[in-house]
Amino acid sequence: MRTTSFRIRVASGILALACGIAPAAASGDEPAFRALVEADWRRQEEKAGRSPSDPAAIREAIARARRLVAALSGMACGPNLTSEIAALDGLARHAENLDSMDADARLALYREIRWTGREVALKNPLLAGREIAFLDRRRFICQMLHEYLGYFFDYGDIEGGGVYVIERPGRSAARRDLIRSRLPRGNYTTLSLSYDARTLYFAFAPRAAKKPDYYSAERRCFHIYAVAPGGADLRPLTSGPDDDFDPCPLPDGGIAFMSTRRGGFIRCSNPWEPIPAYTLHRMDPDGGGIRTLSFHETNEWHPSVLGDGRIAYIRWDYVDRSAAHFHGLWTSNPDGTNASVLFGNYTQRINACYQPRAIPGSDRILFVAGAHHANVGGSLVVLDPARVAFDPASGQDAFDAIEVLTPKVCFAEAPGWPDTYFHSPWPLSEDFLLVSFSFDPLPGMGPGVNKDTETGIYLFDRFGNLELLFRQPGISCMYPIPLAPRIAPPVIPSTLDPDLGDEGELLLADVHRGHFPLPADRPIVELRIFQVLPKAETHIANQPRLGYANADSARMLLGTVPVESDGSARFRAPARKPLYFQAVDASGRAVQGMRSVVYLQPGERRSCVGCHEPRGATPPARATLAARRDPSRIQPGPDGTQPWSFPRLIQPILDARCVRCHGGEPGHHGPDLTAGPAGAFTRAYENLRPHVRWHEWGGASIDQIATRPGRMPADMSPLTRILEDPRHAGEIRLSDDERRRIELWLDGNSSFYGTYAKEAQLAQRHGEAVPPPSLQ
Repeated sequence: MRTTSFRIRVASGILALACGIAPAAASGDEPAFRALVEADWRRQEEKAGRSPSDPAAIREAIARARRLVAALSGMACGPNLTSEIAALDGLARHAENLDSMDADARLALYREIRWTGREVALKNPLLAGREIAFLDRRRFICQMLHEYLGYFFDYGDIEGGGVYVIERPGRSAARRDLIRSRLPRGNYTTLSLSYDARTLYFAFAPRAAKKPDYYSAERRCFHIYAVAPGGADLRPLTSGPDDDFDPCPLPDGGIAFMSTRRGGFIRCSNPWEPIPAYTLHRMDPDGGGIRTLSFHETNEWHPSVLGDGRIAYIRWDYVDRSAAHFHGLWTSNPDGTNASVLFGNYTQRINACYQPRAIPGSDRILFVAGAHHANVGGSLVVLDPARVAFDPASGQDAFDAIEVLTPKVCFAEAPGWPDTYFHSPWPLSEDFLLVSFSFDPLPGMGPGVNKDTETGIYLFDRFGNLELLFRQPGISCMYPIPLAPRIAPPVIPSTLDPDLGDEGELLLADVHRGHFPLPADRPIVELRIFQVLPKAETHIANQPRLGYANADSARMLLGTVPVESDGSARFRAPARKPLYFQAVDASGRAVQGMRSVVYLQPGERRSCVGCHEPRGATPPARATLAARRDPSRIQPGPDGTQPWSFPRLIQPILDARCVRCHGGEPGHHGPDLTAGPAGAFTRAYENLRPHVRWHEWGGASIDQIATRPGRMPADMSPLTRILEDPRHAGEIRLSDDERRRIELWLDGNSSFYGTYAKEAQLAQRHGEAVPPPSLQ
């Protein structure tokens, strides 16, 4: 604590500056570290478009420090800031004469203000006296998809990093190395801490001696390790041919994590980038008992535990819509039940909601608003779950529920690319957090920044203060975590019913309850239940192509279940399958449909209110008709729907009703609707394209973000109107079953194939029935 008078301190600072000596400060007792801190302040001001000697910088530094003093003084166990308050008062009086000072004097004054404010910040009882664990790490620079797959680090010949502890945060650059060369050369990612603060968890991938092919048995992967904060008991928890990362201690003693163990690839990879899907898993504390929790068909990231015991994480959700958006926040129970969207699944104003963290003492959640076509990083945002809602006009996520803590850092990719970014925030309270921060632009293919950028560890507050705690030149320092025990959230007991076997049960309260009203003249009589089939045979986008839609999902119709007159439904469905539903009217045409998936755990019973219902909506108090009866069994659909097959579902109708006029022969008019080959498809399929509308990742999509009732593909396709035209209807005389099959094909997104496997597609093209893919 400084005790000299204000005038002496300022004069000594100016003298030291003139002699090339950095002023002394209790919060930086190593000369090199003090110089690093002051250089960091200068970079902060340069990013604001000014120098530290700018009068505006001096006045803002005083204002920020005073806001910080007020916040800490108001804490129940706040520090004694008498000396700092007096110093700030004196500095503020001196700042009244800025116009009479030269640049050197203003710079000295600026530094004194910042050192005083820094001393205040480091006295914060939420941090003072605590060590901080963190990772040094290097990243493969392209997209967030590659950051957690060990193959790409071999591919890019990248290595380096480690697990460390800052022993005197903000006071010294000293750090403790927890690995000390006990692991081979490799890469580190995703650090976490047990609730009792006795165990750190991280992911590590060793580097191969040569660049292996992705499909080679020598491909290296990230696996989860544990180590004590003192460096003892270093041990691996997972192994094998899959990438495991993002360890997340659970209140029940287990560990949630992300893994590629479920199998399958994303649907939009380039030839050079085989990217497997990784989803939520869990294991026992010793690494045993590994179980898949999420059966979502594409990737998920960053699990953490909320204050009520649920897991929050990020899901990339691009069923029949853009693959460059919709990385929203989701929650589930620790046993994988009740996976539910929280925020971000219906907006393109934020591309991705990364690294969610519950704020201690609050119901709010901190996350990083990042990009798809870049590595993880972006602006800091706070979400209030109690205010989450849909915009009444668009049906998209309303932004009334979020507060942007760093408005000068734009949402990456959505409106543009930020020239600085934040990463891995760790909230200490509503007002204070540890962060990783970079002065450099967000790296990645989207912003065109093709080199790894450097981040340091900082103490950030909502009053505008950003104080460097540690930085290692040439490498990123990330995932700061205070080494202190935390109170674990409550354990959510599992409610799985073993009597349900490999099935689950779903209760829909009222299909009519939703954000948008359903058409009154189209009452819902049944639900279609589709299963999305993960891409397993190939990793390349549109190889093979399934139909009209870009990067389409393979699917099959499991069948239908009835909807009662009050809008309720109750049915059994297979567990461990990504499912989506469509609400169907009495004519057999879908009125509303999902563009996301839901899955059930074996033995899970879950309920929903309606279709895209308002957040926080509760089921009606009355017992629904469906709840009073036994659950329905799914009734299978027609031939050609398990899996999807245009040659079996639609071509027989065309052969029987259409080819006599549309056979491609002389004298025939209109499109050729025969089954003859046309590229990867048939002449009939290719010639129907102008008359069909679908949902996709691209400009041909009916709607890009959310579906609206009455705008499903059969509603929007000109083919439907052609078939209803009196002339056509009189000539072809479709049966009710044939018309329903055509509209089912349209509402099922009009795919040709229902499998990615080359041999199975060849069989389907010849009209043969094929079994569903082995990976379901």
